[in-house]
Amino acid sequence: MYQFIFAAIRRIDLTNQIQKIRITADTERAARAQFARDFVLVFAGKINLQNASALSANTFPSISFAEVVHA
Repeated sequence: MYQFIFAAIRRIDLTNQIQKIRITADTERAARAQFARDFVLVFAGKINLQNASALSANTFPSISFAEVVHA
């Protein structure tokens, strides 16, 4: 299983507000299928959940800061 991250714009949103969507799925195609009807999706990343559980909290101390800066 993977966690897929997408930048997304709701198809009916006239203001074009970008949202970050995270979804757990086996493939990118399966992840996209859950949101493609309602959102225009741009692939942003993929996290292997089996390896993510082995990481400690201090492995990436600045991830929250990096996500805010680049959002």
